[in-house]
Order: sequence, then structure tokens, then C-alpha cells
Amino acid sequence: MNWETLLSFGDSITFGARSYLSYPEICGSILEEKLQKNWHVINHSVSGYTTIDLVRSLNPLMQNYKSANPSIITVMIGTNDIKMNVSLNEFKIAYKQLIIKLKLLSINNNIVLLKIPSFKQKVSYPYNFAMNSQIDVFNSCIEKLALENNLACFSFCFKDEDHFDGVHLNSIGCASAALQLGNLILKDKGFESITTLP
Repeated sequence: MNWETLLSFGDSITFGARSYLSYPEICGSILEEKLQKNWHVINHSVSGYTTIDLVRSLNPLMQNYKSANPSIITVMIGTNDIKMNVSLNEFKIAYKQLIIKLKLLSINNNIVLLKIPSFKQKVSYPYNFAMNSQIDVFNSCIEKLALENNLACFSFCFKDEDHFDGVHLNSIGCASAALQLGNLILKDKGFESITTLP
């Protein structure tokens, strides 16, 4: 079978808590159409997860995910750390542990650290618009860790209409994220960007 594996980690945003499909599954479909090969998508995301929750959840699954031979690994985590007012130092410790685990799972460090999306207008409580300043601080930390570990770092570009509640992506937002991630991967493979879903 001609296939590659996309392994994605995250919280409710990556899980697709407000849509039927999440952006990793849609991205897999985009890659399949463009590259003419099957894409095995594993979405290890749980609503409400903080960074340390994700780290601990990986411990019993390391061998299973390693055996899937992931071609590319993505992670987007931190929104719930912001909600819980986790300190920058604690976030950094947890995120560094996460990177170690991802590097153990990866082929040639092919890992993309996705920045935490900012909250949009009409954001629903318990989140609020002022939390975006803390998101900026955490994203700066993610950027530095990516640089230190020679990993890719990427920021999605979202519009207000991509969100269900200012935090979670709706079906339009999931499709937008999938297209952006798909284009990032396609660029690595020597293809020009695409502008629409297959």
C-alpha cells in the first residue's frame, strides 16, 4: 500500500470539537488528492487537555505511535494552559517534555509546532480577549523552543468567521486550517500552493 502517516496532537481545537471533521482529517484528504497516495491520519487530541495532560497521555502509547512511522507530526496545544493561568515556566517545562517525546516518535525531526491561535471577537467565557497577550508570550516560547530543537514552527491565519465561539473552529475554520497545513506539507514536497479543497 502506498501511504504516509500524519500524526497530530492537540486539544479540542485539533479534535474538531465544533465540527464533524477536524483539520488533520481534511488535510489528509487534500494530500491524498494532490499526491495520489493514501494518507493515514492519527488525531490524538482530547478536549480540555493542557500541555502536561498531553505529555502524560503519550507515555503508554509511545510504541504504538512509533510503529506507525509518522511522516510528519504536528502539535497545537496551550489554549487550556492559558485558561488555567499556567505560569510560563511551567508551560515551558511541559512543552519541552512534549518535544522530547515527539522527537522520539518522529522520522528525521519532521515535526511542526503550531502556535496557539488567538481568541477572536465574541469569544465565549471562560476565555476572554485580554488572554491574547498571554497567548503571545506562550507563542514566543514555542518559537524559541522550535529554534533550539531545529523544528518547524507555523502559525495558522484565521478570520472571525472561522470560529464557532471565538475559540473553537467551525467547519469553515477546520477546512481553512487543513488547507494551510496541506500547503505547508505540499511545499516540502515541491508542489505549489493550492487555494481550494478537492
